[in-house]
Amino acid sequence: MGDLKVTVNMSNFAHAAVGLAVLASLSSVACSKSPSSTVPHGSKAEAAECRGNPITATDVDQDGRVDIEHVGRNGRRFCTKADMNLDGKVDVERFYEGDGVQVAQERHDFDFDGQLDQLSFYEDGELVRKELDTNFDNTIDTWLWCGSGWVARAERDRQRDGKVDVWEVYEQGLIAEAQYDDDNDGRVEKWDSFRGGKLVLTQYDDNGDGEPDRSHDMPLQSMGPADDALRCESTSQAEVASFLVGAVAQATAQGGRL
Repeated sequence: MGDLKVTVNMSNFAHAAVGLAVLASLSSVACSKSPSSTVPHGSKAEAAECRGNPITATDVDQDGRVDIEHVGRNGRRFCTKADMNLDGKVDVERFYEGDGVQVAQERHDFDFDGQLDQLSFYEDGELVRKELDTNFDNTIDTWLWCGSGWVARAERDRQRDGKVDVWEVYEQGLIAEAQYDDDNDGRVEKWDSFRGGKLVLTQYDDNGDGEPDRSHDMPLQSMGPADDALRCESTSQAEVASFLVGAVAQATAQGGRL
């Protein structure tokens, strides 16, 4: 892959430009366990590590630490690691398909605690699935499936015991139906039906036979506003790049270092 290239000693303007250019070349991830971040419990991702032959490394804020690093394997770019807030810890890992360009997986540490909080999975460049750790306890508790840019299906672990207890179906990002295992016995006891994102009917299984025995219609006057449609969006490279530029500006204001 060639010798590692380390870029340092740039002007403040060049810092921002490099951040934008390098992040524009990030395509996505398939990393897993590394010294700074690990795949959360409950993830369906493979535990591949972002390791290989360093291709390029950039020290954006000139503090002697690499902030963005491209890694290669078998003659092509395999993954990229980035420290978005320049605190010395990897916040974003992106892995690529066999061509070294197309995104395969992306992983984020949004609260900068060294633990991954969101994993995004791609097929042919399209976001198809997400895994979320919504309470930052290093355990995936929400799984989302995507279709045409919208959330199409979701599974949730509300009790955070490692077992799914809520199943949801969406239409154009609006929830259409939900099933609940409230007593955590592995069987559904409650069904909710929605119209236009609003709850219209709830059904219950009182005798444990797996079929609804009792139903409760939601009066029209009791219906609140529908929730917003849920989109399946990846973190745009422009957003990531602007975040890095902001971090560089902050470092400059503080004398060149964070």
